[in-house]
Amino acid sequence: MTGVPTTADMEIEAAIETATRQGLAAVGAPGRPPNEAQYVVKYTSAKYGGGYPPVSPAAPPLFVSTNPGFTWGKGLYVSLVAFPVSGAIYGRCGVVATLPSTTGWRIFNATDTSIAQLYVQWAQQQPMYPMLTLTTHANQANHLLRNLFKSRFHIDVVVFPPDEFNNYYTDRKTDRWLAISEWSGPGRLANGAVATRAIDARLTVILAEEFEPTRSGIRRKALIGPTPTLSSMLPTAAEVIGAYLASDLLWVG
Repeated sequence: MTGVPTTADMEIEAAIETATRQGLAAVGAPGRPPNEAQYVVKYTSAKYGGGYPPVSPAAPPLFVSTNPGFTWGKGLYVSLVAFPVSGAIYGRCGVVATLPSTTGWRIFNATDTSIAQLYVQWAQQQPMYPMLTLTTHANQANHLLRNLFKSRFHIDVVVFPPDEFNNYYTDRKTDRWLAISEWSGPGRLANGAVATRAIDARLTVILAEEFEPTRSGIRRKALIGPTPTLSSMLPTAAEVIGAYLASDLLWVG
């Protein structure tokens, strides 16, 4: 499947070209030091985080998610270290990895609502769209449409605002998350593959907190709850980078 041409195609291509010229640092971490766009962090449970020791050249790679419920289809879901605890709502173990190069990555900036709306226009003109709105298979239809969109425009990374949050850890106005594509061939997203674009993954941050979804599924509830000194306890991006480069563990009490 390659998708059918739509009235939004030219605007989508122009938006991708603009973001690509700006680069990931400018789009993914605007106003932040450039080195904060060289590292990503993925939070996971202790069950999986323990598999990425701080010092281990044989540490496993991160993996591409194929879960139909994920926001932008198949991809490696991470946040730039510029937002060091934004994804902590998904687990207490922060695994940090390096992006060796993002030069030339084709970027879709979904943090810009007018650009994100272009995807909606494109999806509405696809033959598959009725499956999204008129059947019980909305999750699968969303997954297929997003994969089709990324394949059609060869999008290497979607930058998007958090769509789940906790008020003390995630800022939906400023934080940015990434869905990084892996390719198995020209215009073909890899299925269930290991991540090759984010390398040298190491457990770097450990939080003394656990979360669970609220009934709406949009907010994540902290089970211990924020302490009065939480703001002074949360790590900065510089501290996370320093711990990662020193092969150290950053404990957030």
